[in-house]
Amino acid sequence: MTDRVSPAVFWAWVPVPLWTVVIFLASSVPGSELPVLPGQSDKLVHAAVYAILGALVVRAARLTWPHWTRARLVAAATIFCLLYGASDEFHQSFTPKRTPDWHDLLADTIGGAIGGLLGAAILTLIFARPVRRR
Repeated sequence: MTDRVSPAVFWAWVPVPLWTVVIFLASSVPGSELPVLPGQSDKLVHAAVYAILGALVVRAARLTWPHWTRARLVAAATIFCLLYGASDEFHQSFTPKRTPDWHDLLADTIGGAIGGLLGAAILTLIFARPVRRR
C-alpha cells in the first residue's frame, strides 16, 4: 500500500487554498480602503465569496472520496467554511479599521452551505450522465 496522493486528487484540491489566499488578501485590506457598495449589504459579498469556497471544497472532496454522500459533501463544505470564516474573522481583528463580526461568520457559513449544495447538485448531474460510446 502506498501513501502517495494521485495527481488528480492533488490538482482537485489546488483551487481550495488558492481561493482561501484570495479571501485572506481581501481581509487584509484596511477598512478605510474598502470600496463602498451602494445599496448592497456586505453580507451578500461574504455569502458569495464563501459559496465559491464551498463549491470548491465539494468538488475536491467528491474527487477524493467518491463514495461520500451528497449530504456528507455539503456538511464537509459547510464546516470547512465555518472554520475558515472563523479564522478570517479572527484575522480581521488585527487589520486596521476592521472588526470581527459574527454576522459575517454566519453569512460565510450560509454561503458555504449554499455553494456546497449547488456544487453537489452540479456534480450529481455531471456524474449521473451516461457515458457516450462511439
